[in-house]
Amino acid sequence: MTRVLHVLALSLAAVGGGAILTARATRGSVHTPAGSLGRAGADSARVATLLAALAHSDPVICDLIGDQLGNFRMDGEAGRLGRFDDAPNVQGAKDSLAGRITDPRAVSLLIATLGTDNQCVRRVAAKLLGNSAVSASVLGSLLEHASPRIRESAAYAAGVGAQHETRGPLERRLADSATGPAAMAAWALGEIQDPASAPALQGAVHAASPRVRLAAAWALGQFEDASYAKDVLPLLRDTDPGMRATAAEALGRMKSPRVGAALVGALTDRNDAVRRAAVSALADLHEQSAVAPIEGLLLNDPDPEVRRECAGALGELSLARSLEPLARALGDQDADVRREAASAIGDLDHVTKAPAALVRATTSPDPDLRRHATKALAHIGDLATVQALADRLGDDDKNIRLAAVEGLGEMKVAAAIPGLTRALNDRDPEVRRAAAEALGKTDN
Repeated sequence: MTRVLHVLALSLAAVGGGAILTARATRGSVHTPAGSLGRAGADSARVATLLAALAHSDPVICDLIGDQLGNFRMDGEAGRLGRFDDAPNVQGAKDSLAGRITDPRAVSLLIATLGTDNQCVRRVAAKLLGNSAVSASVLGSLLEHASPRIRESAAYAAGVGAQHETRGPLERRLADSATGPAAMAAWALGEIQDPASAPALQGAVHAASPRVRLAAAWALGQFEDASYAKDVLPLLRDTDPGMRATAAEALGRMKSPRVGAALVGALTDRNDAVRRAAVSALADLHEQSAVAPIEGLLLNDPDPEVRRECAGALGELSLARSLEPLARALGDQDADVRREAASAIGDLDHVTKAPAALVRATTSPDPDLRRHATKALAHIGDLATVQALADRLGDDDKNIRLAAVEGLGEMKVAAAIPGLTRALNDRDPEVRRAAAEALGKTDN
């Protein structure tokens, strides 16, 4: 594979040269929509160089690059700040790989790579192809190719590019005899998000292949339509925890009022990922009946990620009754759980008295916890905490000082005036402006 790509790079870089490929992109096969004048994409030589390098790289490195491809920040930092002094300037080449590839020879090379043995190189080629000017008709023909690898790669490219014109061929691929193309077709239809594909995906939820069922359930969730909940709900009882977690996530997106009880039941699932997905889904549904069991998980679940999800969910549900368990969670052994609990307290409705644990958290050595706790304290507006907020006016973190100023201003009490007056001399202009505004609200 490396040798083939090296030869292609040399031949494509030659003036007037052309490579003999298994599929060629002619002018008629390259789709250029009107007004598509974005950043210029990579040429054929750059594409060949990238694929050749990936072909002999470590699989983990190749996969990392494939995941991040297209996520580069265009133009980089001004003056290339943050780069070593002797580093070459490769920003232009990086930007070209994030841009839309229009070079017909580059498109041909990507098509020719869709069937390569190296799955990572195949995926990168398909990703670049999806972001290229390849026409829907070419992708449609690739979706009918004799090779399952090429059909799968073409489906991935169609999903990456969200090519609506490929909906029909993708729907036909849901019945593919090979699992890879069928599952990827379901994923691509979820990325395209055309509701007209829903009936085909509803049928795919009952496919013999677990992977196809999984992809179809995920794709139905992307439509965020409650009418498809009945198709996904049975998957909450599947033997595969990945299927149960995906089903829970999809049901949360659908926001059907009829799935709350089933998702509450999933909170006791033996798998951490399923419990976490169920908590998130119940928060999305604003399911009030889930508050008590989520509070219990917050305090007792062995997995810190589940506890963190519970804290965030209780903040979204916003019931004042959750103040006590969230205050207890401020003592959790996991730092992220403590931070999320403090943030969630600030999202609760109708809380007027700040718990002592929250006041203590404003003096934590953890700046993130201090910030969340101070903002929560300011949101509650408990007059007994005026001094605690005033103490934060000397914090090193500007955002903490700003939250304290705003909180004191909302209290509108004379006891806040000395602290707010000192804040008029804060080293940060935003804090000084906020202090002036806060004093304008405060009673003399």
